[in-house]
Amino acid sequence: MTSFEIKSTLGIAFIYMLRMLGLFIVLPIMSIYLSELGAGASTFLIGLTFGIYGLTQALFQIPFGILSDRFGRKKIIIIGLCIFLIGSLVIFFSESLIMITLGRALQGAGAISAVLLALLADLTTDKARTKSMAIIGASIGLTFGISIVLSPILNTYLGFQNIFMLIAILSLIAIAVVIYYIPNPIRYSRNEKIDYPIKKIIFDKVFLKLDYGIFALHASQIIMFMMIPLMLNKIGYPIKYHWQIYLPVFFLSMLAIIPMIILSSKKKMLRSFFLLNIFLLIFVQYLFISWSDSKQSVMITLLIYFIAFNFLEATLPSLISRLSPKNLKGLVLGAYNTSQSLGIFVGGILGGFIATQFNDQAIFILSAALLAGWLVLMIRFIFPSSKNDMVIKIKPEFFNQSDKSKNAVFNKIQSLDFVDEALIFPNESYIIIKLKHNANFDNNKVMKILGEKNAIS
Repeated sequence: MTSFEIKSTLGIAFIYMLRMLGLFIVLPIMSIYLSELGAGASTFLIGLTFGIYGLTQALFQIPFGILSDRFGRKKIIIIGLCIFLIGSLVIFFSESLIMITLGRALQGAGAISAVLLALLADLTTDKARTKSMAIIGASIGLTFGISIVLSPILNTYLGFQNIFMLIAILSLIAIAVVIYYIPNPIRYSRNEKIDYPIKKIIFDKVFLKLDYGIFALHASQIIMFMMIPLMLNKIGYPIKYHWQIYLPVFFLSMLAIIPMIILSSKKKMLRSFFLLNIFLLIFVQYLFISWSDSKQSVMITLLIYFIAFNFLEATLPSLISRLSPKNLKGLVLGAYNTSQSLGIFVGGILGGFIATQFNDQAIFILSAALLAGWLVLMIRFIFPSSKNDMVIKIKPEFFNQSDKSKNAVFNKIQSLDFVDEALIFPNESYIIIKLKHNANFDNNKVMKILGEKNAIS
C-alpha cells in the first residue's frame, strides 16, 4: 500500500469506527438499562429499540449509495454524519423509551456505511483494497472490542445517556476529518451512460450470497448479545465487571486473525479460511447451549466467536467491492449494507420474540440456523482474483498548468485500451489508474503521455 492509500484508509476507518460505535457501545448495557425503565419497557419494545437502528439503516443505504454515485461521496457522508449527530442528541435528552427508540432510528438514518466503502474503493487499487478493507473490517472488530470493554465502565461513571453526548462530539470530529483529511478525487472515465438497474443488482446471485452473509453475521450477533450479558450476570459477573471477560478475549482474537488475513491473501487460502470461520460461528452456538456455566467456558467460547466474526467482518467488504462495477459501487454497496442493517433489525425483533416465547437455548439455535444457511450458500462461491491497478506520484508542478492541458493528458490516459478508470488527486499529487479485468499495465504508454519529468513513481 502507498502512503496515499494508507492515509485514505485510516481516515475512512476512523469514520467507520464512529458509525459502528453508535451500534456496538450499547450492546452490553442496553437490555439491562431499558429493562429498568418501568412497566412500559416490554421485551418486545426493548427488541425494537435494539433493531430500529438497523431498520432505518436498511431504508437509507441504497438511496445514499445512489446519491453518492451521482453527487459525490464526501457530500453525502457529511449529510449522514449530521443526521447521526442529531440522533445521538435526541437520546441524550430523552426521558422515555419511545424517545430513545426515536434517537436510535435517527442514528441509523445517517446511513453512510455503503458510501464510505465506495469512497475507499475509489481511493485504493484493487490489490491494496483487500488490505484496506481488512483494516476497515479490523477497525469494526476493534470498535466492537472497545465498545464491549468500555461500555460497562462508561455506564458506571457517565451514565447511559451521557455516552451519547460523547458520540455526538465524536461526530463533529468525524465531519472535520471528512472535510480536511480525506482526499477528494476527480474522476476521468469513458463516456458511458450510468444507469441504475436496481432489481438486477439486488437479485444478482453472486451479490445475494454476500448480502445474505452480512445479514446472517449481524443478525446472529444481535440475537446472541441479547442473551450474553444476562448469561454473564447469572454466572456471578455483574455488568460493571463484564469488561474483564471481553478485554482479554478480544485482543487475543485480533492477534489470531492476522496470520489468517496474510495467508488468505498471499497463499490464496481465502476460500478455506472463509468457510472455516463460518463453521466456527455455528460451533459457537452449540458451545453456548451446552458449555456456558463458568467464566472459563464463556471466555473460550467468546474467543472462538471473536476470531471468526472479526475475520469475516474484515474480508466481506473486500469481496463485495472487488466484484462491484465501477459506476455502480454506491448502489452495490448500498444493497450490501442494507442487508447488514436488515440483519441488525431482524436480529433485534426475532431475538426479542424468541426470548419471550421459548427458553434461552432457542436464541442460539436460531442464530445457528441463520449461519448454517450462509455456509451452504458459500460452498460453491467463486472468489475473485485481483487486478494490477497502479498509483503514480506526480510532481506538484504538473498541476500548475492550465486545466485544458491537464484534461488533455488525463483524457489520453483514460483512452488507453487497458485503462478502466483514472482518478486524479490534485491536492495530494497522485493518480490512480484502475485497469480492466485481465488487462496488463503498460508503463511505457502512460509515461509517454505524462512525460518522464512529471512522474516521481
